[in-house]
Amino acid sequence: MHKKETVFIVDDEPMHAQMMEDYLKQKFPSFTIYKYSTGEECNENMDKNPGIIILDYHLNAIDKSARNGAQILEHIRRKYEDTVVIMISGQDKIEVAVDCMRVGAYDYITKNETAFIRTENAISRLFQHRTVVHNMKKYRRWYQLLMWGILVIVAGTLLLTITGALKLQ
Repeated sequence: MHKKETVFIVDDEPMHAQMMEDYLKQKFPSFTIYKYSTGEECNENMDKNPGIIILDYHLNAIDKSARNGAQILEHIRRKYEDTVVIMISGQDKIEVAVDCMRVGAYDYITKNETAFIRTENAISRLFQHRTVVHNMKKYRRWYQLLMWGILVIVAGTLLLTITGALKLQ
């Protein structure tokens, strides 16, 4: 069971957005999901602190003046570095995927018959990654505490030896 997670789906294709929401609710029932048809709507609602944003690359099918997903991705990565962005797109050009990953997308998924499963897998990998990072931080704290403890013991032993209170043979 995964913890509660706020997820944004930003896609100007209402049918695809609804199908993605339905799929994710089935796979991750604890998710709170919001759908937006433009990146601007997404930006206006960032106070809901999404942990994951599923962001379409092309967001100007309905509103031709809307910023595209790449521009929204850059904005999110600059201002909300802890929010993970998974890009989705009908574009299967490798250059587009590489550009999105370079800007900071966690994954790039082409809209096809495997898109929902690949999105689920990306989210599962993200949870595994978060667990590893959390454990590394925890172990790093224990390691630092252990090192300080050893340092205190060595310094104390040296001090007692120098002052003659401890005689080593």
